[in-house]
Amino acid sequence: MRLVRRGLDAAALLLALTLLAVLATGGFLLGPVRIARPEDVFLALVGVVGLRVLAAPVTLPRVAPSTAVVGGVLGYALVMGFITLTRHFAFQTHALDAGQFAQIVWSIAHGDGPWMTLPAMHAWGDHFSPILYLLVPLAWLGPIAPALLIVQTLSLAAGGLAVFAFARRQLGDDRLAAGLALLYLVNPSLHGINLRDVHVQAFAVPLLMAAALAFDTRRWGWCALAVLLVLACREDGAVAVVGFAAWLALARRRWALGSAVAVGAVLLLAFDTRVLIPHYRGEAYTHLVKRYVHLGDSVGDVLVTLAVRPWRWVPVVLQPPKLVYLLAILAPLGFLPVLAPMAAASALPGLAVNLLTFDRVLFNYRSQYQAFVLPFLTLAAVEGCARLQERWTRRTHDRPPGWRDRLSPGAVLVAALLISLALTARTVNDLAVSRWRLGPEQRAVRALLRFIPPGVAVGVNERLVPHLAERHEVYIYDAAVERCQYVLDLDSVLARHPPPAGFTVAAHEGGWTLLRRGGAE
Repeated sequence: MRLVRRGLDAAALLLALTLLAVLATGGFLLGPVRIARPEDVFLALVGVVGLRVLAAPVTLPRVAPSTAVVGGVLGYALVMGFITLTRHFAFQTHALDAGQFAQIVWSIAHGDGPWMTLPAMHAWGDHFSPILYLLVPLAWLGPIAPALLIVQTLSLAAGGLAVFAFARRQLGDDRLAAGLALLYLVNPSLHGINLRDVHVQAFAVPLLMAAALAFDTRRWGWCALAVLLVLACREDGAVAVVGFAAWLALARRRWALGSAVAVGAVLLLAFDTRVLIPHYRGEAYTHLVKRYVHLGDSVGDVLVTLAVRPWRWVPVVLQPPKLVYLLAILAPLGFLPVLAPMAAASALPGLAVNLLTFDRVLFNYRSQYQAFVLPFLTLAAVEGCARLQERWTRRTHDRPPGWRDRLSPGAVLVAALLISLALTARTVNDLAVSRWRLGPEQRAVRALLRFIPPGVAVGVNERLVPHLAERHEVYIYDAAVERCQYVLDLDSVLARHPPPAGFTVAAHEGGWTLLRRGGAE
């Protein structure tokens, strides 16, 4: 057995060195085989580490639980901050996420209210997100899009502190609480939420866990503030608040309070979607319904179908991809939420939104649509761990020697950690130098961007919008090209969609062309 352990240790070290080499070089040939994907090496490393843990317990450094959590939070912030920022500077962020929110925040900061041109409309006609007013100071500090990415990363990282504080109250064991906090930080859904540009619903993740912590510590004002901020993220934040209401009623037995919160959230959702957003949009709100046309043509009709027409939605939920999705969000938490069904039920409103649609983006475990699911499953995992700990303590004396070490709550957390790392392996790809180092095309774009004056109306490739969003008019070419003073896009795009008369070539480099309208400065 000692020989096996040493062999696995050596294999893990070799794979770790190989991983570093692939990240630093972008890949290399090993005989006839090219090793180019960090994800593949990382998966192999996780597999070897898993076998090593099964072969014999691994002695970990003795670190204070609070220190481990703070280190994990800082590590998450640094790694994910690096990834999100380098993705942005390598033109991997998008117009309708990072660019859209950057323009709205800039517009508010400059006294124009929440306005955007992606498409041109009052932003509250798309989604009602008053929380963006709190982000206006970012417009005074520098470029808005990278600042939004940093704030989003820091807020999600801070969720680890909330999990630790919540878990140590429930478990009375700081080491297990720290393990759950670290499990949250490596969760593949958390990484997916963070890597998909900027989404205001991402702020709901730490806010919901902070609300639960504040409730348990009887800080009612902070709890109410956190819930209100969730509602301020987007109109469908009401779905998450209904989930919180279910947590209050089922996990904390506060039936009257939970019912009142749920009713209030539903009424606010109805007001936002039937009155406020249509007022600014000039037409009916469709975001919540267009993905559920198979269930009804209005929010009310969908709710009726859920209540009295199960034959229309049960087959949709029980599709194999949906079941795989459920496994993918439960496995990284060691299936601990299953042990606390009352707490886990709080995730049902968010899960219903994802499971009742045919849109695969919603039931992708690494999409931003897990923001209303992940916090509740994390809270349920803490409660499930507490129940497992209680049961295990009662049965310890009846188990054969060694059984406790292999199936203890700590062992479950280790297994969940390995599963999480395997499912989030693709995140490692973004650390590779080939992903963040600027190539000739990116350098050409950066050079051309310098020729565009601030403030002028522009039409550009959608990947460039986040870098030019701090102005009154920015469009994805070729929308509203008649209003644009400058156009910047790939030669291939301009060949398919040539601009109207009046534009001349101002610069050309690396397969990109900058056009300027005659007379523009």
